[in-house]
Amino acid sequence: MTSLADVRPESERIEFLLRRDGFEATRKWVERTVGIYRAALAEHRGYGTDPIYRLRLERAVREFEEWLGSTSRQRERSTQPSAHSTPAQA
Repeated sequence: MTSLADVRPESERIEFLLRRDGFEATRKWVERTVGIYRAALAEHRGYGTDPIYRLRLERAVREFEEWLGSTSRQRERSTQPSAHSTPAQA
């Protein structure tokens, strides 16, 4: 069995999906996958109970949440009016 250090980071998967499918599809996939992984961690049987898989799932959830958080902060900044913009004339 491979160690936790041998597992590719989820960021590589996200980058692949961004290139292949675009931002919105990737965001939806990440949100869906986080839900699946959290459910597995909450179960009292299955992959979430195996020590190695549990660590992998926990690490993946953290990576996904960080990505979702950073993209929502970027989106907020991009939708805020610039300090240099002038109000539209009526």
